[in-house]
Amino acid sequence: MNKVIHLACLFLFSIILKTDVDLTFSLNSDSIWRGIDQNNGKSTLGSELEINLDNGFFSNVWIESCCSESLGHPNREVGFSSGYKIFFQNNISLSFAYIATNYPKSKIDNYDEVNFEIKIDNLKFKIFEGLDNHPNYYEVEYGFLSEDLSVFLSAGDFKPFKNDASSNGINSKISMEFELEELDIVIFYYHFNSNGNSDLNDDGIVFSISKNLSF
Repeated sequence: MNKVIHLACLFLFSIILKTDVDLTFSLNSDSIWRGIDQNNGKSTLGSELEINLDNGFFSNVWIESCCSESLGHPNREVGFSSGYKIFFQNNISLSFAYIATNYPKSKIDNYDEVNFEIKIDNLKFKIFEGLDNHPNYYEVEYGFLSEDLSVFLSAGDFKPFKNDASSNGINSKISMEFELEELDIVIFYYHFNSNGNSDLNDDGIVFSISKNLSF
């Protein structure tokens, strides 16, 4: 409930202050999280609301129909984040945020983390510090940007959960992003290499179509 109140306050601030408000709807051929398939190859629907204030504060909330491998697994993910971004120059920034990810039908899977991100030109360094024994995650990303087509390369290291390396590992991704008929199209290839269980190694291609509305 406190998170809902916080988001409502940001909406009120957005009316008073000059802000950017974006609402995005997406359809994905699968749900991939840090190289791990969350939806067993099934398509997912998602929506995200993001608010950016001119003073550097930002917040967003999202919902996705993922993680439904069986009746015993959650079939909906709801997340919330809030943070602050500092620009040292036009091409250098530092941001930090608190992130809460929730699964209403499987609360045991809920987790919180703190994110630190450094951006230098098109290069990003991301650190996710897990809370309450949730594993840490580290990622580096580089983007080749143009008006017609942008390409992103990334690699991440997912640390073991409670010293259990069976489902954590190293992942890499290459993605292409472009606009078609006012729709944002993303196509990416991912590869996951488990630290401990080779049966969990995975790779594949994912397609995403989304529509962004700015206010």
